[in-house]
Amino acid sequence: MKNNLVAKSNDLIVASYELTRNEQRLLLACISQINSQPNASEITMQDEFVVTTEQMKELYKDSSKDNVYRDLNVVANNLFEREVKIALPDNEMLRTRFVSSVLFQPEKSQITVTFAQKILPYLTQLKKNFTRYRLADTVELTSIYAIRLYEMVVCWQGQNRWSETVDLGEFRYMMGCVGKYKQFGQLRQSVIEKAVEQINENTAYNVSVKYRKIKHTYKSVTFSFYKKGAISLTDDKGALSLDKIRRIVRSAQFTADYNDHQLLSVEARDSNEAFWAKAEQLIAESPKEFSKRPFDDYLKIKTD
Repeated sequence: MKNNLVAKSNDLIVASYELTRNEQRLLLACISQINSQPNASEITMQDEFVVTTEQMKELYKDSSKDNVYRDLNVVANNLFEREVKIALPDNEMLRTRFVSSVLFQPEKSQITVTFAQKILPYLTQLKKNFTRYRLADTVELTSIYAIRLYEMVVCWQGQNRWSETVDLGEFRYMMGCVGKYKQFGQLRQSVIEKAVEQINENTAYNVSVKYRKIKHTYKSVTFSFYKKGAISLTDDKGALSLDKIRRIVRSAQFTADYNDHQLLSVEARDSNEAFWAKAEQLIAESPKEFSKRPFDDYLKIKTD
């Protein structure tokens, strides 16, 4: 199950909901079983997704080894009650649940879940504006806010954005912590900095954060992030340097090295501009794909 893919509509990524860590883990274990490809069979409320105690123990090494089914039972019961609010066009709001039913099967040490009808379009047959990552990418994250922020980082990166400024009120809403951590210091320590620390330690991303303060009140938070293999592509503030990337892909040596790259060859045949645009995106997303020579070597070479 670790290698299963989790796919969600971006609207669901930034939706407002409140889950515990274990509720989120159970939900992701179910979602990762859905084939989200555009040509996949339609998922309905009749489709069932099974999660066993053995799968949860294998996925999450920090979970209790005692009374595993009892704990899974409690988590599934609570997940059944949880709701999510999704912003729609024209200032409309959808309020729905994640799941429509849970079948408890103690003799088999498993539960069987069906998804709510209204949530399914955000999980299946996704064609555009969605985020996908491996379930394994989040198994070491013990903070629910780290999981949520990680999903947002992957979502923003998928839109070729490498920094994002969020109003603190909006951030609280997306994190499902409206009414909690009312003092900014509490929010910063318990939500933001804890999430950033766990992401930096346990995922392929490096995230940095800064806050904007007007007079005596903090108003927004800015997250800057990059894949760890791109450390040489950061500026003196630790943020991904798009200027460096542009210079790299435009060097004659980079073109010579990668014009036959399997992910770039089509663009290379079209035009220089198409090649450069695709290369910029790929370097930021998957810097380890380009390892023929250090990135700094290209920065020393005159660009086209």
